[in-house]
Amino acid sequence: MVGIMTTLSITLRDEDGQFIQNAVQSGSYQTQSEVVATALELLKTHEELRRIRHEQLKREIQKGIDELDKGQTVEFTAADIQRIGRERLAAATS
Repeated sequence: MVGIMTTLSITLRDEDGQFIQNAVQSGSYQTQSEVVATALELLKTHEELRRIRHEQLKREIQKGIDELDKGQTVEFTAADIQRIGRERLAAATS
């Protein structure tokens, strides 16, 4: 569904303008506006994911603060933190 359209005049770096031209010339998009609209949709999705991750991080931080306030702590040595980090890295890369 196409909504109300707005016309803008923008300045792009040469390589970005060329990228848009190439996308249209390749047949992947019919117009330059379609390329930009697709890019904006991806940006919106990216920003929404970033907002969600930020909210999750804030909740995790608050959870940690609440646990500290209740005295629910665990002591770690630097070696423990390094070991856990290495284990997580190994699990993520395997």
